[in-house]
Amino acid sequence: MAYSCFHMLRRISFLLCFSIFFTNCNLRNDRVQWDNAVIDTNISKDTVYGRLDKVKEIFSALEKIDSSMKRTSDVEYLTGKKINPGEYSNSKYNNCRAYYFHSDTLSINIGIGNGFGGQGFIINYKDNKFYTEPYFSTDVIYPGEVEPSYKIVYQKLLLDKASYSLGDSLYGYIDFKSIETDKENNKTEHFGKGYFRTKVTKL
Repeated sequence: MAYSCFHMLRRISFLLCFSIFFTNCNLRNDRVQWDNAVIDTNISKDTVYGRLDKVKEIFSALEKIDSSMKRTSDVEYLTGKKINPGEYSNSKYNNCRAYYFHSDTLSINIGIGNGFGGQGFIINYKDNKFYTEPYFSTDVIYPGEVEPSYKIVYQKLLLDKASYSLGDSLYGYIDFKSIETDKENNKTEHFGKGYFRTKVTKL
């Protein structure tokens, strides 16, 4: 019974984060920048994954902890007024999950959740094209709040396969920078770079 409640809370938390994010994406869908992904079938042989095999996974709140699971992300993710990559020691505190969420677009989530929301970025992938967008979600919703806009400075994605099915392993590399502009015209930089891996699951 305890496990069932825990599992239900975990799903609710993920659904909340994804629902907020995809609602916002649908509102901005005509403004996103799709670019071509590069397929590298040998990416899974990179030495970074051997290093990740020696480190335990980082789990978001409400996820079921599997002590045998190895790290899924070596991605450095930073956000702020001015980005200086390598400056912060906790910039790799995230994990990687991949879902098909109510569509044929694969959503690769690199971030961390606290049980009431989360932050990180989503890589949306479909038909060899992708776009990257940061997110910050919370269970506090303000009706009528103006969503920020995002401008891609650059984005590069490598994947090990052109298409994925449920249960497939996924290996990739992301390098992106975007600038967020809020309703008061304040600008925030977002930067993500590194290797990741996961299995494609159903949310």
